[in-house]
Amino acid sequence: MKYVIGLFISTVGFYLASKHLNQDIREYWDFVAFFVVVLGTFSVMFITFPAVPASILLRRFSQKFFFPSHTLKKHAEVCLAYITERKTQKSHSIELKLLNDGMELLSLGFSKEKIIELLSQRFEVYTTKINTLSAWLKRGSKYPPAFGLAGTVLGLIHLMRGISAGIDTKETGIRMAVALVATFYGLLISNLVLNPLGEWLQEDIKRDQLKAEMSINSVILMLERASYVEAQEGLNSYLTGSEKLKINFQDMMAQEVA
Repeated sequence: MKYVIGLFISTVGFYLASKHLNQDIREYWDFVAFFVVVLGTFSVMFITFPAVPASILLRRFSQKFFFPSHTLKKHAEVCLAYITERKTQKSHSIELKLLNDGMELLSLGFSKEKIIELLSQRFEVYTTKINTLSAWLKRGSKYPPAFGLAGTVLGLIHLMRGISAGIDTKETGIRMAVALVATFYGLLISNLVLNPLGEWLQEDIKRDQLKAEMSINSVILMLERASYVEAQEGLNSYLTGSEKLKINFQDMMAQEVA
């Protein structure tokens, strides 16, 4: 969501700037420049795609845009529900997958140490894959400006041929502007798409690390058959201030009866 908001703010900024300059936003469109930059960048990104399933990247983006991740407090509530109800939920995120996997390992009779080892290893492998994709996106941000420069060179060649053919001053200015549009596209794609997405992926997995630790700890609390209060206090250690879970006496009594 923050990425979408950031794109919206930057779009508003460019729109206001063009209005201040009394320019129509359509003046910044050029078919040749756009496809030189976009298709050129796509080709190199395709060639350099790392040895990681593309589905991981697509799933990660779909989760964040269509299935917003829980806050830390909300995830604590989900963990508490797992501990008290022992029911799995459909997994849209790595933290829920760890909970589901943990419950499966519990049913198979794995020891506490082995469960911690396996779940920690699974999150570490997932983190490595996400960081690899993040590095690929950030590394790819150097290509759009290069293809933008290539588009500008094509535009300048077209301009020079026109000058040699005797075009007037107005046409010369128009062709120069079109040539520079390619560099503009390259800078935009690099600094508004690829590099921010790479940074966002890297920071997002860091935020997920605390949720993953909470999930693993919840599985251990299930293994130890912790009481409602013990489970809640264990989860509250990850939260601060007003985020802390309040005791639900109805749920507590229900667990004691069970």
